Amino acid sequence: MSTQQSAYPEFPPGFWRRIVLQPGQGWIGGAIEDDMHNFRLRFDHADGMIVGAEGSAIRHPWTGCGGAPDHMVKRTVGCALAEVAGRDPKEHCTHLFDLAALMAAHAHDTGPLTFDIKVGDPVEGRTTATLTRNGEEHLHLLIDGSVIAAPDAYAGLSLRQLSQWKHDLPPEIAEEMSVLRRAVYVSSARQYTMKVGLEGPKSPLAVHAPCFNYRTPVIEETRSLYEVRDFSTGDSEPLEDLVPLRDFASLA
Repeated sequence: MSTQQSAYPEFPPGFWRRIVLQPGQGWIGGAIEDDMHNFRLRFDHADGMIVGAEGSAIRHPWTGCGGAPDHMVKRTVGCALAEVAGRDPKEHCTHLFDLAALMAAHAHDTGPLTFDIKVGDPVEGRTTATLTRNGEEHLHLLIDGSVIAAPDAYAGLSLRQLSQWKHDLPPEIAEEMSVLRRAVYVSSARQYTMKVGLEGPKSPLAVHAPCFNYRTPVIEETRSLYEVRDFSTGDSEPLEDLVPLRDFASLA
């Protein structure tokens, strides 16, 4: 399939998500930041089991999200690393759950890992999404709605149906495609402004109950904070103030 690159807007402007994983001896730390979110998490592990955990919510779109790290910690201590990704994602903050699954998968890595995902603000439903791994570009997709238009290796495949075809990919690429897909979906939040103080039940997402913030009883008390940073302006980068060894040690 051939396509016109110019028809697919690139970053900037757009959405930038960075994920940092820092493994250590018997522990792994993870951090995620984008326009709307900034979370950090640490797992201590032994013999394939999570024996300790701590987390923090630095910036988040709803007041209820602040309780998500403690919720995650209580439900992962005593869990096998291999079981984390199989937990119910709707029980947790979507972004902490994704981070936890990545941390569990990379708990025994010997070096740090950084993902940068950039998604151009769409025009007529079309955009460009890229993923770099430790600074090296691994994915560069032109996307029309939810369907990949290029490169040819993925052309015609829908990101909404990723679970149906990602198992045909090498494990590393399947993981990266999942990370990119999530960023593409979250990037749509740039297209609207949430009223500060909006009550949880009045959120347009409340009916779907997709995550911790929208589950009872959290939804009854949560209020919109709308703390947003636009990293596509060039003034700053996600997680630029993170010093992994220092900051993850402080979570211990």
